[in-house]
Amino acid sequence: MTNKAELSKAIEALRAEIDTLEDSDEETKTHLAQLASLMEAQLHGNEVTADVSTADSMKELIETYEARYPRVTAMANDLMTRLAAMGI
Repeated sequence: MTNKAELSKAIEALRAEIDTLEDSDEETKTHLAQLASLMEAQLHGNEVTADVSTADSMKELIETYEARYPRVTAMANDLMTRLAAMGI
């Protein structure tokens, strides 16, 4: 079973992967970092958005960058699956 400490490490790995992207502009990195922040907030039970669910926001961000950054989106999809498995 996945615990919060493991998910926190996985989120940090996602952030590190985002930091290594060489072919992206700052706006793209900001959006991808927002994805990691949304997941971290969800992990800790924090409310992130009032009008759109966190899961929908994450899915939208993943779909936006899926073709260009397959490794980042694979990591993000894995995290979303693990959060869902924990009921988060």
